[in-house]
Amino acid sequence: MIRIVRRVEENGSIERLMRIEENCWIDMESPSNDEIEKVCDYFAVPKDIVTDSLDEDEIPRIVKSDRYVFIIVRVPVEEENSIFTIPLGIILLEKNIITVHSRSIDILNSFFEGEIAYSTTKKVRFLLVLLKRIIEEYTHLLRVLEKRVRELEKEFLRRVKNEHILILMGIKENVLDIQNAIHENNKILEAILAGHYIKLYRGDVEIINDIIIDNRQCITMSSFLIKNVNNALQIFEWIVSNNMNMLMKKLTSIAVILSIPVIISGIYGMNVSLPLQNSPIAFPLLMLISLILMLAVFIYFKKQSWI
Repeated sequence: MIRIVRRVEENGSIERLMRIEENCWIDMESPSNDEIEKVCDYFAVPKDIVTDSLDEDEIPRIVKSDRYVFIIVRVPVEEENSIFTIPLGIILLEKNIITVHSRSIDILNSFFEGEIAYSTTKKVRFLLVLLKRIIEEYTHLLRVLEKRVRELEKEFLRRVKNEHILILMGIKENVLDIQNAIHENNKILEAILAGHYIKLYRGDVEIINDIIIDNRQCITMSSFLIKNVNNALQIFEWIVSNNMNMLMKKLTSIAVILSIPVIISGIYGMNVSLPLQNSPIAFPLLMLISLILMLAVFIYFKKQSWI
């Protein structure tokens, strides 16, 4: 799918175009081969830079040629309570901007819906606004994951379930993916700030510096969140181990209590002379003695908090 828009003023109306024109933004979402060839032939750009952007394992990088600057950054995507990152290819041409991605990205949708101020005539500023919005989304998702971890920790205090550890492991994988993406994206931000790939205009340096600071804060947040997840996993293991110890203690106590009548009946099953063996009240008396001993042991275990 290809979407073509143009926005002259940052807060102006968004024109949705049917064909490529100057100062427009061409967004390619999971494009077909025909669409890739059409756009690449029109702008005379290599086809492989588009296909690289569709490879979900592609790492961030920046490449400059005489006609374009090609950037790949990783952006977060949330689907069915799972958060992961995918590459977003950005091609800056002299008079146009091209973005390429394999899945729908909510960040870009917010641009198309006019929720963010931008202009397609200011390509460098458009790039910086997009990068800033990506960092904000990372920050938001890390807070969402942190909230999930805290909710799970509260659940531990009420009841521990096996599914909790699966959720925690999933969150840890999400955070590690985000952390790796943020680290790699930071290299691109620093390369842009160096000014070797893109000419920065007045005010751009300050903006990119702010973006780098926000990105480093995301790195710190992700590191703390991984520690929190590891701590939650340790708490889970401690609670499970403690519950198991308590269960074994209770089962052992019950086994000791139930063994008392077994021991007495075993003694009176021996073929030797025993007290009360000829008494008509022997059975109820022995049962009473067994119950008294069982009750005494039960009270002792109860005071010891074993039951």
